[in-house]
Amino acid sequence: MNWTKASAAAEILSSVAILATLVYLAIEIQQSAEATQANTRQAILASDQQFLELLIDSPGLNLLWYKPELSDEERIRLSYFLVTTVRMRESNWFQYQNGILDDATWRAYLGSLIVMLSAPQTRVWWQNFGLERIFDPEFISLVNELLANQPVFERSRHIAAFD
Repeated sequence: MNWTKASAAAEILSSVAILATLVYLAIEIQQSAEATQANTRQAILASDQQFLELLIDSPGLNLLWYKPELSDEERIRLSYFLVTTVRMRESNWFQYQNGILDDATWRAYLGSLIVMLSAPQTRVWWQNFGLERIFDPEFISLVNELLANQPVFERSRHIAAFD
């Protein structure tokens, strides 16, 4: 056998092996990305379920959104609740920015944040809290842009869904 032919055959086999390895790695990377997205959605869902359980267990907390005057204790309680909730959505936004969270899921979670921040007391908190110290400036800009076109919801509109 001619060494030139053997060398050419070896190069072809080597190229096929490299191509097969690249295809295998691409499939593995895609499956890993899909698993990461599924795990992220599951973690967000679990977090949202805990959030909803908190509201179920503390119905007065949700009513603070609409109360005309808050005591100092109520302001502090509402503020911690809002920091926690907005931080949760900011985390979702980071995941969306990194391509881990899909557009439809992100828009749904963003919509719930905008509805929450459209209540009278939550809107006041958002406008006066000093958000730039604790939230990402781009995230703040996005929320501000969406809130600019959103009317303040009164309690009757929030409750009207059950009428």
